[in-house]
Amino acid sequence: MALYKLDEYNPNYNDEIFNGNDIKSFDVYADDDRVGSVVNILVDENDGRFRYFIIDTGFWIFGKKVLLPVGLARLDYENKHLFVPKLTKEQVKNLPEFSEDLAIDNDYEEQVRGVYRPLVPSVMPGMLGTPALYNYTLEPYFYELNDPNFRTYEENLRNRRNPNRAKI
Repeated sequence: MALYKLDEYNPNYNDEIFNGNDIKSFDVYADDDRVGSVVNILVDENDGRFRYFIIDTGFWIFGKKVLLPVGLARLDYENKHLFVPKLTKEQVKNLPEFSEDLAIDNDYEEQVRGVYRPLVPSVMPGMLGTPALYNYTLEPYFYELNDPNFRTYEENLRNRRNPNRAKI
């Protein structure tokens, strides 16, 4: 499984996918506090689905970049905000840092999911535990898109796959 940055997966994503509304300019809020901004989205090479927002926490956590599973976000297109209810500064501090040259593997993703699991009410023990056998359908609350516009963007992206993309 490889993940690609959105602009590498499809360099024309802004016009083709988001109709000129670049999601990478959205501010990120945890409850009422601004915690950073979206700098990119990671896309799954296997099925073209959005998996994570890359968030630059800016001043909130001294410029640390982290991953946010797309299913935890609520989008406000009018105000260009992305909300993550119940997210705490402590949780963000505990997230492994994301960097451009990082090779994302199952262990890294499990560290990310482990920090976010307290935000979801229905984690079922026993389904998790073996990262090598993990697939995204095991925890749909992290990866299913609830927002109909964002789901449409993903479908448009999947229909316009770019074979000349660079892996992360």
